[in-house]
Amino acid sequence: MKRYHEERARIRGEHRFHLRYVHRWPKEPVDCECELQAGRFRKKKALDCGKAACLLCRYEKIFGMASYQQRRRLLRAKDSMADYFKELNKP
Repeated sequence: MKRYHEERARIRGEHRFHLRYVHRWPKEPVDCECELQAGRFRKKKALDCGKAACLLCRYEKIFGMASYQQRRRLLRAKDSMADYFKELNKP
């Protein structure tokens, strides 16, 4: 239950995004099984097809593009190395 409550905001956001984007809610009525199943978006994005090798959903993974977190780590490493070499070159 703790994990559900921690992730509740993300679940609600993904569920609302799915209802708005896929079913055009609230302009049109929703007649789908996902209407009352918000929990199905806990570990899944609203527009994800579910296939591991899908080029449309997972192009970053397939083409080897660095994620935001990986890019940030790389920049931190470069910055710390630059600081280290500055300290070494001080007289």
